[in-house]
Parts: sequence; structure tokens; C-alpha cells
Amino acid sequence: MESVSIVVCCYNSELRIIKVLEHLAAQKVEKSVNWEIIIVDNASSDKTAETAENFWTREDAPLRVVYEGKPGLSNARTTGLKEARFSVVSFIDDDNWVEDRWVQKIHTWFSHDEKIGLLGGLSEAVIEGDKPFWFDKEQYSYAVGPQGYETGLHSKTMFGAGLSIRKRAWTDLQRYGFQFILADREGKSLTSGGDSELCLAVRLAGYDLYYDSNLKFYHQMPQGRLTWAYKIKLAQSFGRTDPVLNIYYSSINKFEGYKRYVRENRWMVVIYSIYLFMRCWPGYAKILFTKKEGRKEDKMFHRTRCRMHESIRLFPYFPDIVSGIRLAKWRRDAGGSEN
Repeated sequence: MESVSIVVCCYNSELRIIKVLEHLAAQKVEKSVNWEIIIVDNASSDKTAETAENFWTREDAPLRVVYEGKPGLSNARTTGLKEARFSVVSFIDDDNWVEDRWVQKIHTWFSHDEKIGLLGGLSEAVIEGDKPFWFDKEQYSYAVGPQGYETGLHSKTMFGAGLSIRKRAWTDLQRYGFQFILADREGKSLTSGGDSELCLAVRLAGYDLYYDSNLKFYHQMPQGRLTWAYKIKLAQSFGRTDPVLNIYYSSINKFEGYKRYVRENRWMVVIYSIYLFMRCWPGYAKILFTKKEGRKEDKMFHRTRCRMHESIRLFPYFPDIVSGIRLAKWRRDAGGSEN
């Protein structure tokens, strides 16, 4: 029987944390299920920790605050995993409001199938003010929407928001030397990719990813994030993750020959990224002097540009990154996982 640690990673979350905790306080959990809440204060300068501690009164689920001084969501999640006392860790962002049977459903899934390494749910946006006309088409970039057609095994990656992990899967990775290559959010910076990298590493370690369309949470969307300029920044951050994530996908899909070559040879990675960028130019030129909001040509131009820049930046280190993933001891095919 699995017990659940809820980890809430916070950066200056004083004004958001109460709403998160109100939904956690409303959990309907069987008495036989142990659970706890860990607030990871990720170098906040406000009263996040004090606010959380003063609000929480539920006795069957203790709340602890731990401090992580190194900025970055991946660092905060790593600290949360280290501090978690129980066998399943569920990551709730500081703008996520979970349904009232969140803990119970997670407990049931992980108790039911030991091969589940990661579990994701359905995210629904809570939008402040008017919704942009383009939001529904771009919602996945905001960790919003269904992550699969139906409940079942998942073959790609899942949102870091609302993601639950079997702690044994994480300790398997750590035992054999796994380290993040990509970073997630650092303060107000829109760096990304750590959640996708974790999903792909867990898959390579021999565990399953699972999606439950009935496991629901709400994702708060303030107006500051619902601008096209912000969406372009997200596209740029995704472009920077492409070169590294493509190495993981190459390994998972067991690509060989040309398919592997264009993802793992540093010369081909740079050449192909330049080719993709140049392909975007004609479409971008057509909208250069028009309103770009909601246009996929604008989004793809900036994503491929950042992918190209990152491929060039990584050029000296790329062979080491490839071998670090291909030859990793934590991979199932290297005997790293006992799952």
C-alpha cells in the first residue's frame, strides 16, 4: 500500500499558497492512507513559508517547510523528493488546485500497479479576465488540457504540474548517477525541460508513464501569462530543450541509421537546426509587417531560432551529452533498474 507525499515548490508564493492549501485541506482520504505536505521554499523573499505554516491545521496530514537556496524548479523538486517520507511523491505547483480525491486516487493507482513510475492527470485552466482567442490551440504549452486520448499508458512526456512519481523510480535514477541536463523554471526565467527530461529518464529506467483523465486539477492563469509575447517566450524556451530531448527520444524509440545520426551527431544537429530555421523564414516574412498574435509562423520562427542557437552553444559538449544518455548506468538496458 502506497503512502503519498504532496510536494509544493514555491517561489514568492505568499499570495497564491492559501488557495493551493485550501484544496489540499478539502481532501477526502481513507484513514488507512498516510499522507503529508512538504512546502519547498525555493529562495523566496516573501512570507511564503510563514503563510503556509499558519494556515495549515489538518492533523492527519502534517505540513513541513523545507528550504532550497539554489533557484530552479528542478532543484526544488529534487529537494522535495529527498525530504519526502512516503513512497509516492505528487508535485503540485503553487498555482494548482487539485480535486478533493487527488490523494486517494494517486494512492489507488500506485498501489494497483508497481510498474507505474509516473502518473499525470487532466489540467483545466482557470483564467483571470478574458481568454485570448488563440489560447485553446496553445493550451498545452501552459500545462493545460488532456494529456492523452483516454486513461492508460502514456508514450510521450507529461506536465510537471500535477505529476506524481514513485519514489523508488527516482532513487533508482539517483543510485546510478542520473543528473538533470535541462533546467526548469528559475525565478521569473522561463527555462524549461526538466519535467520532460524526468519523464524520459524514468521511461528509460524501465518504468511506465500513466495518464488518468479522471484525475483533475485546475491551473490558474493570470493575465500576465496570457499575452502573445509570453507565449513566444514559452516557444523559445521549448526550442532550447529540443536538442537534448531529441537524444532521449532517439534512445527510447531505438533509432538507428539516419534517424539516430541527425539527432546525435553534433554536426548534423546544427545543420538540421539551421535548415529548420531557414524553412520558417518564408512564412515569417509574410507576416513580418502584420499582426503576429496567434500566428503559428511567428511561434515556429522563434522556436526554431532558439533551437538553432542552442545547438550551436552545445556543439563543444554534445558528444559528452549523447554518451551520458546512451551509456547511462540508470537505464533499464544497462541493468540500472530493478523494476
